[in-house]
Amino acid sequence: MAGWDWLTKPQTPYNRRFVRNVVIKGVLLFIALNLCYAVTNPLPFLSRATLYNSVLPGRDRLPYSENPASDYNISVQRLEGMFASIKLSQANKADDEYRVFFLGDSSVWGWLLEEDETLSACINRGNYRMPDGRRLVVYNLGYPVTNVLKDTMILDEALQYQPDLVVWFLTLAGFYIEDQLKHQVVQNNADRARELIEKYHLGLDESRLPDDPNLWERSIIGQRRELADLLRHQVYGVAWLATGYDHRNPKFHEQRVENLLPGDDLLGMPRIEGGWTEDLLSFDVMLAGMDIAQNHDLPVLVINEPIFRTSGFNNENRYNDYYPKWAYDSYRELLANIAQRESWHFTDLWDAAPNDQFTNTGLHLTPAATCEVANKVVPHIMAMAAQP
Repeated sequence: MAGWDWLTKPQTPYNRRFVRNVVIKGVLLFIALNLCYAVTNPLPFLSRATLYNSVLPGRDRLPYSENPASDYNISVQRLEGMFASIKLSQANKADDEYRVFFLGDSSVWGWLLEEDETLSACINRGNYRMPDGRRLVVYNLGYPVTNVLKDTMILDEALQYQPDLVVWFLTLAGFYIEDQLKHQVVQNNADRARELIEKYHLGLDESRLPDDPNLWERSIIGQRRELADLLRHQVYGVAWLATGYDHRNPKFHEQRVENLLPGDDLLGMPRIEGGWTEDLLSFDVMLAGMDIAQNHDLPVLVINEPIFRTSGFNNENRYNDYYPKWAYDSYRELLANIAQRESWHFTDLWDAAPNDQFTNTGLHLTPAATCEVANKVVPHIMAMAAQP
């Protein structure tokens, strides 16, 4: 073809010098492109670039997966990318919408539950109307695992989406100081975690966070995994749309532990005489989250979520394999006292679910029990909305 003669029949035959020049120019162009990328740091912007809510519908819950190939999902852990794929980010808030965000752990996200079986889905199916006539619309911002710093960071990112109220589900395991900086969302958004620690003087060792990325780590090569994950998340969206699966629940799973080992230790830690005090748990992190909400005139309903309470072996010392009684009881007392001191809207639903309705852990519930708990939350939302 004559149109390709410039390539197949060049005026000057290809030689080693020509090939060398092409390679050198290609390498220089690649280096320049990486330098430009590293200097501009476009990853936060690219994380927001998505097919969801345009070509693809938005997802109902934040992206999380332990097995992407079967889940048609992937754990996108930069906050911008997490929010870009869910329905919350698709449009402006409707005038007749009373917008509520549910924060919390895997029990809120919906472990072993389908998208339409979560706490938020149960309430949305009820088509509730607020006292002023607006529609109650709940968005699921839960994310595995229990961690109040992760919750606070998600809350901070979510403020741009105009919530009317936040419901924050808590449990003791989310307050362990040594676990706060281990969560992948915290590790992958270390700059934001560091800002919170410094602003609120949190009792966390920020040296355990990753250092700010250097020029190489900000390059395309250095961020190739994050970029690949963002692309894969878009590709998985097509399979998710075709199948409806955003998380493939196993056919078989371990059952909750009923007969417990002897002892009353907490993760190998011996009993604390006198129980927890405020400085031994990350209540300063939660107080920071509540301050963030208060600064935006955003009411928060704090809920202590249900736990399994065994009647099996060693039930005199432990509620379940997570919690010895001394630890959980003193946590409940401390949480209630802080809530009263800070004038929080607080309700304790620790025993609101029947024991036979817990699934693989002492925190995860069946679909039926999940909706029962959701129904218990609605009156509290209504009562808070009715307050001036």
